[in-house]
Parts: sequence; structure tokens; C-alpha cells
Amino acid sequence: MYIGGIAQIVLGILTIFLRYVPDVAADGVAFAVTLTGAGMILFGLFVVALASGVSRGSRVSRLSATVVVVLALALMVADLIVADDGDWSGVAIQGLVVVCVVLPLWTGAGRRYFAVR
Repeated sequence: MYIGGIAQIVLGILTIFLRYVPDVAADGVAFAVTLTGAGMILFGLFVVALASGVSRGSRVSRLSATVVVVLALALMVADLIVADDGDWSGVAIQGLVVVCVVLPLWTGAGRRYFAVR
């Protein structure tokens, strides 16, 4: 989760830099690009905060992390449907990431780690 959050922050910063691309500046959408990048940075910071809570054993953070990861997958599927480009490879990879993040949180040793003490 830390890696995903940090990657989201970096992508948000790179998105903000897109406002200086001549085509973006000429179209007048620089403000929207900046807001999108800022939102990505804030979401990345939220994921890092959730990762910190999960590492401390917070059950609320575990549930919140699960909700955030599943919502991100749902948004990716919705984007794919709206874009109608037929590229399901990204959704397949995102689904694999969701399974790799959520499964250890709710099964086996992960379940025991978050058990009531």
C-alpha cells in the first residue's frame, strides 16, 4: 500500500507538470489538469495514511483500505466502459493487485493480526 500511495503521489505531481505542455495550455484546461493532479496527490497521501494504520493493526484502516482498493477497481471498470476502448488488460492487472492487497488482509495470518486483543 505504501508503494501504491507513493506512486499515486508521483503520478499526481507529473500530472500537474502536464499543465505546461503547449497543447494543454492552449486548450485552456490547465486548471482542470492542476486540480486532477492535486486530487491524485491527496488520494496518494490518504493511501499512505491507511497503510500506516494497517501496519499498526487498525481494523478500521483495514476495512477502509479494502473499500478504497475495491472502489479504485470499480472506477477503473467504469472508466473502461465510458472510454469504450476495449483495453481490458489494465483492469485485469488492477484486479490482480486488488486480490494481492485484500486477500492477505482478510485471510490467514492477516486475519489473526487484526483479531481483537
